[in-house]
Amino acid sequence: MRPAPLLLALALLLLPWPRAANAQENATRPETRPETRMDPLVVTARGFGAAASATPGGVGAVEEQEVRETAPASVPDVASRIPGVDRSSDSAWGSEMVIRGLGRDSVVFLMDGVRTNTTTDINGRFGMVSPQDVERVEVLKGPVSALYGSGSTGGVVNVITKSGRFTDEPRWSGETSLGAESNPGGFDLYGNAGYSSPDLWIFAAGSKRDHDSFRDGGGDTVHNSQYEDQSGRLALAAAWSQKHQTRFQVQRDEAREVGIPGTGSATLPVGADVTLAREYRTLAQVRHAFTPEGPVLEKSELELGYQKIERNPRIDNFTSGQVDWIKPYADHETVSARWSNLLDLGAHQVNAGVDYWDWYKTGGRNRYTRKSVLVADKATPDADEVSLGVFAEDDWALSPDWTLNLGLRGDRVDIASDGSATAPEGDSTDHSWSGHAGLTWKFAGHWTATGLAASSYRTPNILELYKNITLGGNVSEVGDPDLEPEKSTFLELGLHRSGHPLRLGLSAFANIVDDLITSTRVTDALYRMANAAKAEIYGAEAEADWDLAPGWSLYGNLAYAQGRNVAEGEWLRFVAPLNGLAGVRQEASCGWWWSAETQWAAPQNLHPADTPASGGWAVLNARTGVSVPAGRATHEFVLGVKNLLDRRYANYLATARGADLCEPGLDVYGSWSVKF
Repeated sequence: MRPAPLLLALALLLLPWPRAANAQENATRPETRPETRMDPLVVTARGFGAAASATPGGVGAVEEQEVRETAPASVPDVASRIPGVDRSSDSAWGSEMVIRGLGRDSVVFLMDGVRTNTTTDINGRFGMVSPQDVERVEVLKGPVSALYGSGSTGGVVNVITKSGRFTDEPRWSGETSLGAESNPGGFDLYGNAGYSSPDLWIFAAGSKRDHDSFRDGGGDTVHNSQYEDQSGRLALAAAWSQKHQTRFQVQRDEAREVGIPGTGSATLPVGADVTLAREYRTLAQVRHAFTPEGPVLEKSELELGYQKIERNPRIDNFTSGQVDWIKPYADHETVSARWSNLLDLGAHQVNAGVDYWDWYKTGGRNRYTRKSVLVADKATPDADEVSLGVFAEDDWALSPDWTLNLGLRGDRVDIASDGSATAPEGDSTDHSWSGHAGLTWKFAGHWTATGLAASSYRTPNILELYKNITLGGNVSEVGDPDLEPEKSTFLELGLHRSGHPLRLGLSAFANIVDDLITSTRVTDALYRMANAAKAEIYGAEAEADWDLAPGWSLYGNLAYAQGRNVAEGEWLRFVAPLNGLAGVRQEASCGWWWSAETQWAAPQNLHPADTPASGGWAVLNARTGVSVPAGRATHEFVLGVKNLLDRRYANYLATARGADLCEPGLDVYGSWSVKF
């Protein structure tokens, strides 16, 4: 083990503990902490704020403070602290997210509410936002909402970035932070500045990150796992009157030389390097909200969005064959519009509206042979996917203790392909509907029970229909234009307790998916997208947060799921094993805090025949920090260590896609930030 990081980590754990605060100081201590907050308000599920314990179906959220304290490389790193949400390691920069055994194209990714459409094969989505710019991440676990349409059978992830606020008096605000870590070695820079007043606010933010390849717990460098990115954002809002407000923002992100480690799988060529040489994301969004004084319409909001993602991977350093390097490229453009209306109908609170988006994908591939001959082709055809849906969510207060939630949605999805050498020209139209019914019962004090039954669908997208990926090693993955939509039947029961001193959440679920779309092995050299006849996923989750003494808390969670392809009698590939975390935290009145926790996973022996089993693992993490007021500014210092014992281990969800990839070993990180 390397001595310098170890000494720093031990010093962290041996810091002196302040004396217990007196009664007056305890009275001012926050009742809940960002890391262990059990009952947040969640907006994504219904379109308006609702307590998680009163929302039928699985929901979860992480806050800005938790992001800052845990120093994640990407959004899935911190979101995986929510039970039932797991990280599939494509790379340190761009891990994917798996929710209760379903991921990638079964999970809708929203950026500030704007749908993000792009490839999900490798490093597709979640690396395109800097964690330092995240205010909040909300996760819906399963088809628990009618607001989002096709693709949400696995769930929805909404990343909400930092923004300005209207204030009673004009004021300036700002934040700057500097972070560094040892594994992967590198730095993080972030800053924002804003002006606010009663009728106008302006907010600007920027970030820069640069990290080397990381080392695993055995001390070996994981080849081609480096990343570099930068981003900029400008947002503003104007209150034209008490009834009208308009908000506008533009975002620009760029990633460079993002390595995708691992070789020899169905998606990675033997011996070659796969690198995201450049990726650009541009987003423009405008929202106008109308808040009348009438008795029925509380709010009407129109949102328009445009997002373009330009991907330029590079595949090189082939050890054999006739190809020297390959440069595929693709542009993904999405135009979206949503009109939503919040209605107060006495016992009914209704959110109803229309949702539209148009995803256009174009691209090609350049291959250079070892004789420097350029071969240009279009393996995947240009294609356009258009979705138009109408939705309604109704929270119906049956009595002070009983609330019924009803959701219904209908969609038309049109897909057109220009054709290519390997895929015919064609078009298709699907008409689908989804709905759910959920019940919340507040039966005693802080206790609530919830239940949900839902039926949903997922139309195969343009990549699943028409993809044709050849990365070397004589291995290809192709789409199927004849794929059928997935159809899901979902059930969940929950029991919740909120408030002091114990916050508790228990849930059990079943998700039965007909015609599950998955990549199937045809030969050793060919994988094809296909409909599994039926997939069944069952699981249970638990989370708790206990204030055992003034300033002290214990917290933890547990998640288990198993999934089978019933037709083939085979276990599903991307279902995580039993896993969880447990920790202790102390907060002092002087602004100092510390926490220590373990994250772990059991062995996974329920796997398909062509996927290896995985061993269990457990890592120890610790961190401490202090907030120091200085006039109008507040300085915050955080020091932490991940994988304190430098364990060498692999995440099953990475090896399930065929990559031989270990997770990072010992990592010491620190940050300093100042807000005013």
